[in-house]
Amino acid sequence: MQLNMLVLTDIHYVGKANHICGIQERKSKQALELIQEVFESVERAKIDLVVLLGDLVDNGKASGAEEDMVALQKEISKLGKPVIVAPGNHDNCPKTVFEIFNDFEGLHNVNGYQIINFADRYAEDDSSERDMSAMENMFKDINPDQPVIALQHNPIFPPIESSYPYNLIRADNVMEFYTKKNVVLSVSGHLHRGTSAEIRNNVCYFTCSALCEAPFSYALITMTGKESDIEVRNL
Repeated sequence: MQLNMLVLTDIHYVGKANHICGIQERKSKQALELIQEVFESVERAKIDLVVLLGDLVDNGKASGAEEDMVALQKEISKLGKPVIVAPGNHDNCPKTVFEIFNDFEGLHNVNGYQIINFADRYAEDDSSERDMSAMENMFKDINPDQPVIALQHNPIFPPIESSYPYNLIRADNVMEFYTKKNVVLSVSGHLHRGTSAEIRNNVCYFTCSALCEAPFSYALITMTGKESDIEVRNL
């Protein structure tokens, strides 16, 4: 049993949106070109799934941002692979994100793997929290004999020292739940520099670095059984 995932996160696209990105390091206007470069640098035939881990646009509340998200969807669809999305704090409305990408929050089955994507809640200060009862409900139909992969925007582990709230609130509770439910891999975005894969209580935690900032990163994850091989590439 094998699964090959292409992971993109923190694209922060600004095309037609009435918005100016105030952070110079983010190459928000170049997002479509960066995605094209990614697609040119991978072996398309080997990819089973594209994973998007949020902050697809830089300001989902701006007029025109929905058009930008549609443009992203059209560009990503050129790869001809299924897409699973975990919306981020900049994307504004998870329902809109899922509608545009023809996706949903919850359990997906791909190549024998059970993949659960989360649309976590955001406060005004960008802190993020998960509805634990909703998470338990998403896991009620999982097959204990098949590996589980969790996808979310905010990092779960390791703890990130910062005044900005990168980690999910009550991440420890989520980690305990992941271990109990035999999650083999948890993949996040949000922290633009990313973190290396780290195993804690039999769960591999990985935070992918951002596509929008140098060195313009993405990840290729190959699952073989319960084992994950994670390769970070820079454009």
